[in-house]
Amino acid sequence: MSQRFLGLLSGGSVAAYVAITAIPATSAMGQEAQVEDVRVGAHQDGLTRREESVLLKTPRSAGIVNAETIVEQHLERLSDLSQLVPNYRPNISNPQTSTPAIRGVGVGAGTGLGAESDTGFIIDNVFYKAVGFQWGDFNDVESFELGLGPQGTAGGKNTTVGNVNIRTQLPSFERKATFETSFGNYRHIIEKGNITGPIIDDKLAYRVAFYLDQSDGWVHDQVTGAGYLNNDRWGVRGQLYYVGDEITDRVIFFTGESHERKWGTGAVGDSLAIYANGTLGTPFSRTLFQKLGRPILTFDPYKPFVTGEGAHQAQVSGASNELNWQIGENTLTSISAWGAFTNHPHNSRGEQEVELSDSHGNGTAVQLSQEIRLASPKDQKFEWIGGLFAFYEKVWAYSELIFGTDAARWYNNPALLPGFNQHTDGKARTFNIAGFGQTTYHFDDRATLTFGLRNGYEIKEGSDFAWEQAWSTTYSSSQVDKAIRGGGGGGFFDTGGQSVARNMLTGIVNPSYKYDDNILLYGLVGRGEKAAAVNTGAKPILGSQSNLLGWQPLLTKAEYNWDYEFGVKTNWFDNKLIANFNLYWTDIFNWQANLTDSSYRDANGQPLAQTYVGAVPHVRLRGFEYTGRWNPVERLSFTFNGAYTEVRYVKFPNGPVPVDWNWSTPSSAPAGFLAAPLSLSRSNTRLEGLPMWAFNVGANYTHPLGSFLRDIGPWWDRPVSGFGYINLAWQDKTRLTNPWSVFQYWQPAYSLVNVGVGLRSDDEKYSISAWAKNVFDARYISGWAAFSSTTGATITPQLQPRYFGCTLLVRLD
Repeated sequence: MSQRFLGLLSGGSVAAYVAITAIPATSAMGQEAQVEDVRVGAHQDGLTRREESVLLKTPRSAGIVNAETIVEQHLERLSDLSQLVPNYRPNISNPQTSTPAIRGVGVGAGTGLGAESDTGFIIDNVFYKAVGFQWGDFNDVESFELGLGPQGTAGGKNTTVGNVNIRTQLPSFERKATFETSFGNYRHIIEKGNITGPIIDDKLAYRVAFYLDQSDGWVHDQVTGAGYLNNDRWGVRGQLYYVGDEITDRVIFFTGESHERKWGTGAVGDSLAIYANGTLGTPFSRTLFQKLGRPILTFDPYKPFVTGEGAHQAQVSGASNELNWQIGENTLTSISAWGAFTNHPHNSRGEQEVELSDSHGNGTAVQLSQEIRLASPKDQKFEWIGGLFAFYEKVWAYSELIFGTDAARWYNNPALLPGFNQHTDGKARTFNIAGFGQTTYHFDDRATLTFGLRNGYEIKEGSDFAWEQAWSTTYSSSQVDKAIRGGGGGGFFDTGGQSVARNMLTGIVNPSYKYDDNILLYGLVGRGEKAAAVNTGAKPILGSQSNLLGWQPLLTKAEYNWDYEFGVKTNWFDNKLIANFNLYWTDIFNWQANLTDSSYRDANGQPLAQTYVGAVPHVRLRGFEYTGRWNPVERLSFTFNGAYTEVRYVKFPNGPVPVDWNWSTPSSAPAGFLAAPLSLSRSNTRLEGLPMWAFNVGANYTHPLGSFLRDIGPWWDRPVSGFGYINLAWQDKTRLTNPWSVFQYWQPAYSLVNVGVGLRSDDEKYSISAWAKNVFDARYISGWAAFSSTTGATITPQLQPRYFGCTLLVRLD
């Protein structure tokens, strides 16, 4: 079997993610173990307990997608699920450098390894830090939930703007199995299944779930025919669930892989080499011909000529155990977890059939966590939860720069031989221990106040070591070193180990008032804090004679924020109409991002602009979000959600300079010549890559058809229902370029439309459906680069095209 990937199947709890987290009593947990498997359409006209809690009772802004919707609409990935909740953008481009964002922010800079994110990711009560755990398909999901605002006072790890929370299906004490097969265009095949049942009646149950997802690539290389942006992944998870008189215990093991070609950019034209001072640079076409004597082969981003592109390999594994022990009226919970993520990309050595270099970063992250908490019963006048949380992570960020056959001519240095390799070995370690507590006091049936506080101590350690792997009998070691440095390598260096420790405080004050049976008003004042990031790519600052001037910072400042929110949750006509609205204003200080330092000068007195991972003094998030559903008649439901989001740099005086502001200064500059700036202020400008407006609307309808297939044969003499759904996700135009750039590019507004129709038996044992994602084949991009003398104008295209297919689902009891 070829290598593929697990879509985040990990361990944990059945505990509710609400403003105050309280573990249910033992009897309730025993009932949870007996629940039926997901039945498509079962809750279309009503609310599940989780939906009722998230949409109606929790006095916080949140969104939820239930299991029935996930199964019926074939929502396998975070990009699918994000269309049904407000203000969440997964930005999942590859296993290591994706930047998931809530309210527009996530990892501000760096590759994600070593950096902290403003957004958290939790599966079954286990916090996973590395973004690689968010890569892949999701199978056997009970609910997908989005919590907004500072998190961590009721358990888990602290995050500043929100959490994604996925809950998976529990084992059952009834024997049953579900199998699902999907076939689509691009030879797309998805196999899913789960098997569950008792090992010891009413005491010990098991559950095994798996998936396989394969398809051809939809962009093909014009030389080799290789298919890029394909699917080739798999995952499996096993569970054991024990129910005793006073305890429950859930153990989960998971593993999986992906093995996919993740080609990233495509050429759309020659470079627009015009500097901001009006001077002209050398266009890429001329550079290519002058250096290598070759023409540009394509300006079609979907017909690339790529050299040496290989498969991007990733793997995740892990295990967790959650023990709930009833002690009187209270519940003691222990959650222990381990997780490991490994990433091995194989990038191209160039486009337009040019073979310059393969620059890629291999990453490994291993984490351990332990949480112990004690919670009071729910529905008391005074509710509380408190506990301890410990987290450890070790990261290896191992990068390579391997030179190809055209490197010597391109860099005009014959000593730069094919196969020469620059290595960088960055390391980061995180240790966090925290105490947390949250209380909710019900003054009466209407007024409630929730107060939460978390105090944590976090230690960050990091280092970076680099060396060259090169050998030549023709050139001396100093000539080889100079050649590698001239090609972008960093030579030999060692930053040494550095560490920083900090006490971090998170808190919320969350009052709510139930105006009447239909309206719940709430407010929130919260403070969040995020630890320093480790720049695993930190390197020395060298002068023109390769003399050491200084070092890039290895550790950033810690980040903190203040969050202010006001919202209303409403329900009408016996919960047939739910409409929730939330306003928020968040000030983030020392937001971690790329900065420019110009304090160093070379031997001639010329300043050296150094881009590094640092801290933006002040960033502001503000906007509103809404979510809701409407069931006007039986079997017909509508869903809606959306957001207005503004992320603005309030104070950012030393922002990085766009490439078209890096014009050269002549050695004998004429009088009055304006030198290129080393930094540009981004103060009072909006963050690019984020639409201000986005909304999603959907409709779902089921219609009973009776036994209209009985004439086919006896087996078909069973009542069936027809169903259909349609979802539209729209986003506003998006600026993709630095506002100082000469040429601006905006991705125009676009919509993604998903539809499906099908038949299912009324006993929910059989279902067949036809579906399509991105029906109108909207082509959109997430990146654009126009100015460079060494590359043409390029775009970063979407990861998935229009997909359509059919699915057969069978349940066996």
